[in-house]
Order: sequence, then C-alpha cells, then structure tokens
Amino acid sequence: MDASRFGQCTGERGSGARRVVRVTHPFARAGREIVPGHWFGPVAVVAVGCALAWTLVGFGHGVAPALFVLAVTTVVALWNSPLRVTGHEPLQSVRSTACMEHAVVVLWRPGCPYSSALRRRAAREGLEVHWVNIWRDEDAYELCRSINMGSEETPTAMLLDPSLSGPVVIPASVPGIREATAARLPRGRARRAI
Repeated sequence: MDASRFGQCTGERGSGARRVVRVTHPFARAGREIVPGHWFGPVAVVAVGCALAWTLVGFGHGVAPALFVLAVTTVVALWNSPLRVTGHEPLQSVRSTACMEHAVVVLWRPGCPYSSALRRRAAREGLEVHWVNIWRDEDAYELCRSINMGSEETPTAMLLDPSLSGPVVIPASVPGIREATAARLPRGRARRAI
C-alpha cells in the first residue's frame, strides 16, 4: 500500500522504526483511511466560523448570532467533508449494471464546486447518471487518477458500454452527458480512458 495515497502519517521513532497512524471514519470500509488533505477545507470553514462567533460574542452581539454562525459553518463544512454520503454508488455495482446496458458515470468528490454544479444541472435536466464519490470508493479513486494522469480532477465523466473494452471519457457537461445517453457513444469528442 502506498502511504501517501491513503494519508498514512509516517514518522521516525527512536531506533529508526516507522510509525503509521491510520484514521478512519464510521462509514468507511474496513481498512480505508481518510486522507488528511481532504479535511483542509472543512476544518478551515469551521475555524473561520469559530473565530467569527468568538468575535461576535467578544464585541457584545450576543450568543444567538454566534450560534447561528456556528450552525451555518458546520453545515457548510459537513457538505464539503468526506463524510458526505449522498449521491454515491459503488463503482463495482455500476460496472455490473454496465455489463447489460450502457451507463454514464460521473466521478465526483465533496467540496468540488464543478461537481456540485454538474449534479444540479443534470438533475434539472433529468439525466440518468451514476454518481461515484472518489473519496468513498477506492476503485473509483484509482480510475480517476489513471484517467487524469495522477490528478483527482473532478468531475470526470465516462461512458461504460458492454460493447466497448473499457470506459470512454466524455465531456463532463450536461450536453456531453445528454449526447452519451442518447447516442450511446459520443463520436468525435470521446477519448479512451487509460
């Protein structure tokens, strides 16, 4: 296992032995660690909220506005955190569905404004899309990194079709998804996934 990929913290201890710290959350599969870098945004939001609440109380504005600020920042932090569980299908179950018929899959992650905007637009259009959270699915994480040359770039949209040997990357936009859903394979604009 690659320590940097899973966010394992290693450090020197006494006689040169390496210490590995593993952190998991309650929804994780056994052995799945939380990558510490994924928590920077939510922790920063909560820190700013706490500072703002402390300032409100310190300047005599009362506890009610401070509690409101804390509640709003907590909701925003949870929305952007890896603990967000909405809108996730395991990649393996999507692949088994794609064995029978084609499926449009979007790899997304919490806190990505582009993923959130695409989800809203696709829902508004009524498009049939399988949403896979790369922070909750190890296979999806690996696939996203292989497609994007090592980056966690999201949203990444692809078409899984039983007539094809592998996934085909499509434009991560409503028109791209609509075209892939309607025509099964967007000719000319698709590129093969690695």
